Amino acid sequence: MTTNFHIRGGKLLDGKSIISENTDLWIIDGKITFQSPSKTKRDLALHEISAHNKFVLPGLVDMRCHIGSTAAENIRMISRSAARGGYTTLLAMPDFTVMADDPGAVSLIRDSASKHSDVKIYATGCITENAEGKRLAPLGSLKEAGIVGVTDCPNSPQNCEIFAKGIEYAKMFDLPVIELPRENSLSKDGAAHDGSVALKMGLKPFPRAAEEIFVQRAITLSKHINASIHLTSLSSRGSVELVRIAKQNEVKISADVTPHHLLLTEESILGYDTNAKTSPPLRQEEDRIALIEGLRDGTIDAICSSHQPIPNHEKNIEFDLSPAGVLGLSTALSSVYKALSNYCDEKETLSVITGTMSTAPSNIMGLGKGGIEEGKKADITIYDPQKNWIYAPSEDCSEIINSPFEGKTITGRVETTFANGKLIHHLT
Repeated sequence: MTTNFHIRGGKLLDGKSIISENTDLWIIDGKITFQSPSKTKRDLALHEISAHNKFVLPGLVDMRCHIGSTAAENIRMISRSAARGGYTTLLAMPDFTVMADDPGAVSLIRDSASKHSDVKIYATGCITENAEGKRLAPLGSLKEAGIVGVTDCPNSPQNCEIFAKGIEYAKMFDLPVIELPRENSLSKDGAAHDGSVALKMGLKPFPRAAEEIFVQRAITLSKHINASIHLTSLSSRGSVELVRIAKQNEVKISADVTPHHLLLTEESILGYDTNAKTSPPLRQEEDRIALIEGLRDGTIDAICSSHQPIPNHEKNIEFDLSPAGVLGLSTALSSVYKALSNYCDEKETLSVITGTMSTAPSNIMGLGKGGIEEGKKADITIYDPQKNWIYAPSEDCSEIINSPFEGKTITGRVETTFANGKLIHHLT
């Protein structure tokens, strides 16, 4: 397939939230240019892609993706899902088949990703051995093996001394710390938000306090250690307010939210729908609104997919016993666009999306991604906000469909994705 493309007439967002109407750009030998090819290159075979009434965005950057197995077919499946959702860069959490808590495991993960994925996959390493929160992992050796950050996600170190030492250790090696805040003693076996829905369904609760206590822990340690900490997948209105106050006091804290927490509430689990069982749980309407307001005012920096494939035979069991986690890559952009469009005009919606789904995640992790610039390798997403489609996760794998949007009609779809200068997804 040709590597030279002419993208015609799109609404361009360049990563700095500047919208240019009806813009043409070219991808020549994998690199972006805003200049029509010179006469000496007029003989190039150019494949034309119309972006009329569509948005041309920087490739999306995900800050929380659970890949699981390093097997080739699994990596390919993740890569396909990412491409269909407009993602060009993924940050893999360390919970692989072999936990990323030693250099050998990290090397295995990076090697498999480089061989079998069309999108760039960066590895994180565990803060503690096997993410069990008992002993620190060898962070220096993990960095030498190629990790770009440390986290125990989807776990959280419960011992405050261990967590504090882990932050200090990570700071020595200039490694960002990602924390999924959950205090376990208050949320043991918690399957749903501590509200009327959980009470009605007879489910054990996961209260806001279990999240907010560890949000405050991260803020306090960030302040006293003078280290950057990123909080992932906030779900509580109280967490948003805590982060807002911390930022006003110039604490080095950042945060993200998932698309499903921006769009859905606890009522999605009615009928014991395990495909809507998330980590953290879906909460109430007041939390959802607070999360959107946090995005709009900059309290929340980024949006993560929280993508976690779980086989049907594991997911479709009793709600209490079913593991938390949903698919997110293919539907993230459409979900966020819909959630924001109810509160923002088009310009603000697109500015928030570009900043929180591309620029900020790249900047927080120091990845150097998140822009559409002259001479740069093309990481580009073309999004059609009017396209209706039915989401069928089984197209990627018939044995994994754990999405609250499975079988539903969605408005807005990624039409084309370029990653590292290559066309990796295009709807015909």
